[in-house]
Amino acid sequence: MQTAQNGDVVIVNYVGTLDDGTVFDQTDASNPVSFVLGSDTILPYINQAFIGMRVGEEKRIDIPPEDAFGWPDDKNIRKLSRLYLKEEEHPVVGEVVRLKMEKGIGEEYGTIISFDTTHIVVDLNHPLAGQTLHYTLKVIQLLKRSSDTEEKA
Repeated sequence: MQTAQNGDVVIVNYVGTLDDGTVFDQTDASNPVSFVLGSDTILPYINQAFIGMRVGEEKRIDIPPEDAFGWPDDKNIRKLSRLYLKEEEHPVVGEVVRLKMEKGIGEEYGTIISFDTTHIVVDLNHPLAGQTLHYTLKVIQLLKRSSDTEEKA
């Protein structure tokens, strides 16, 4: 039986949990997801975990913060004018908002920590920064990549 290698398309189910058991991400068992191993669409640590897996195989991995979304950085807590929000948006503590940043930077997402009539304080750290991520991974199907065709393994 063939094993998954970079360049192969893997069709998978997974569940991502935190230390306290909170599920932060998962696939629907009846609707698995697919991606190309070695692409930059998933965390490198998860990509590496799939290498060598076979169809039907299940694996549990733990990803420390430094290999996932890093550690929270106080420099990413910012006091901003409420003008960064869209006019129709009304801030709510704990809400994730999309912010229009300076020209050339585009948009960023942040979690509102506090606000007043003229400013909002947002945390621009990734919501999972500082968290150890636990994944249960299962390969449902493997499509081997060849030079001219892909064949089911």
